[in-house]
Amino acid sequence: MLLSANASIEKAEKLVELGYDAIDVGLTGVIYHDDPLPHNPILDTEDYETVLDPHIAKCKELGLKILTTHIPYRFNYADPTIENYDYYYNMTVRALRASEYMGAEWTVVHVREAAETVAFVKRLVADAGVKHIGIAIENMVKYSISEVISAHDILEQEGYRVGVCLDTGHCHINKYFSYDVAEAIRVLGKRIKMLHVHDNTRNADSHFVPSMGSIKWKSVMHALADADYEGAFNFELQPGKIPAEAREEYEKFSVAMGRYLISVFEERMQENANK
Repeated sequence: MLLSANASIEKAEKLVELGYDAIDVGLTGVIYHDDPLPHNPILDTEDYETVLDPHIAKCKELGLKILTTHIPYRFNYADPTIENYDYYYNMTVRALRASEYMGAEWTVVHVREAAETVAFVKRLVADAGVKHIGIAIENMVKYSISEVISAHDILEQEGYRVGVCLDTGHCHINKYFSYDVAEAIRVLGKRIKMLHVHDNTRNADSHFVPSMGSIKWKSVMHALADADYEGAFNFELQPGKIPAEAREEYEKFSVAMGRYLISVFEERMQENANK
């Protein structure tokens, strides 16, 4: 299993220095305007491919795989009457095209009610004209896992390349269903194609490194192995919240914890193979 992290593609060298194998390219900031969140200008121009090309080449040179991306989400995609909707949507279309251009296997769409999610994915894929990249539907705190399953299964039955992005932190604080994270994995099974790995203490979406919250991580890794999960171990952390003086040690700790949890997964896979 590869160790991956959500980050801007400009941070490729730093990820390799820390010991990561792959990157989940963050494109969520392309719709922000520095108030209060920083704008990511990487897709601002029509010829964004020329901006991406040197970064793609750098990742290839470094041996850092571009596996997944996260396209914009901080707007209600089911409500076209909201202010600046056309801009948000059109940049999301561009982000999906850019994701396929970079060679990513999956990109993330946040779940809403199943019918809204299905309609949005269909429109987005058609308008972007993508052919190869898959859409991974992420479980969210305010929506039950049944909405994820329903949206996924409808799209799959209609021939879309679709999967689930299991967000461990969202799952752990979700008040709309009673599963723990390991049980959610067992319920979702082979639908899971990618992960957003982080921890919390059930009262906030904290994005802690595993072991800093209350998720039972050994059970999670065993459940992933039992489900024959084939994707990367992908962190979605927030190291920027750590004081600069301690950030590098925090990031090194996260890599060490990721490698440990991967070893737990691989041991379980071997046990299963020997049965």
